[in-house]
Amino acid sequence: MDFDEIINNVLIFIPFGLYICMIKSNWSFLKKIVPIALTSLALEILQFIFAVGATDITDLIGNTLGGVIGCLIYMVFYKLLKDKTNKVLNILACIGTIGVIAFLGLLIIVNL
Repeated sequence: MDFDEIINNVLIFIPFGLYICMIKSNWSFLKKIVPIALTSLALEILQFIFAVGATDITDLIGNTLGGVIGCLIYMVFYKLLKDKTNKVLNILACIGTIGVIAFLGLLIIVNL
């Protein structure tokens, strides 16, 4: 297992944690983690079914950790910004999403 791969898995799921908190602010912290973990599990199952990449528990843990970090970032921003939190995080989440799309595009190009 490559340490860079773990870091990338964490980074890719941080925006997902932010989105969950922005959309479902009334959910408890644990309730927000469930869709993050299930999405990660679904992606790992799809990797296994289609024999794309390596299915690994560290990916599941890294992805979920990234989502948790995203939720924690939201909580920190909310403490600091209150009502402006979603506006600021919308901008940052868009930047993060563009980064993820660019990263995925690069992965596709490199693996062709």
